Amino acid sequence: MRRPELLQSALLAAVLALTACGKKEEEAAPPPPPPPPKQEVKVESVDDVMKRLAIDSRVKMDESERPNTGDAAGDLKRLEATLLFFNAMVKGDATKLKPMLSDADQTTLDLMQKDGQWKRATERIDRVTVGCTGGQEPETFMALGIFMTDDRFDPQLWSVKSPGGAEQCTFSAVPTPPNVIDQLKGNKAEPRVQQWVKILKEQLEKSKLPDEVVTVAQQDRSIEGDSSSGGGDEPAAPSGPAPGGSPSGPGKRKGGGGPQAPGPKGPGGPGGPS
Repeated sequence: MRRPELLQSALLAAVLALTACGKKEEEAAPPPPPPPPKQEVKVESVDDVMKRLAIDSRVKMDESERPNTGDAAGDLKRLEATLLFFNAMVKGDATKLKPMLSDADQTTLDLMQKDGQWKRATERIDRVTVGCTGGQEPETFMALGIFMTDDRFDPQLWSVKSPGGAEQCTFSAVPTPPNVIDQLKGNKAEPRVQQWVKILKEQLEKSKLPDEVVTVAQQDRSIEGDSSSGGGDEPAAPSGPAPGGSPSGPGKRKGGGGPQAPGPKGPGGPGGPS
């Protein structure tokens, strides 16, 4: 081959060799590093949270009874709020309790402080066992407290609204049926709360029934020997006194319907056992 042709062939081979090397280097490049692992929120135990917040030893909560909505960070805030709420209860600290209450329950707390009920109710608390479960409405959970005072048990149920990641929890008292502690079965918050809600629904249905059913006695005004009921022109003979001297006429109203189960009480307020 002539020299120009040889030079051209050499240059073409060099270009092809460089291109092949570049492709091999690109194929052999290491893959990008994996993304950093998602940082998990440290789950503190109930005991650790109680120690950190200096919760009174009279407040008791089992690890399985803590708020559990699946949001670890939010549930920690809910746990803190619940412990602080009942801590203020057992210590009788109305100043710390009041901002956590709904408007209606804040009014009730003010009234209890004025007439001395708040002090009398809280100074006798020996302990309170607290359990939490899911709420009846979105962004809520339920907190059940069983107070022991003077060797008796008094329950309270609270609906807790916790919007915005539980940054601010608001506690609203749920009506307390009479003798509800004797009707709650089991030792966990979830079944007890379900039973509580069922009792309230049953009482609401009973409250819609009439107070009494009145039965008016029927009276026979037909003429003796006539089977008709006064269809003729002759006036009906007046009825004489019934045997035994009791006057005739409309009978007494029968029955008073029996005692009606009282409807649900209004919010019991934050006073604990009363």
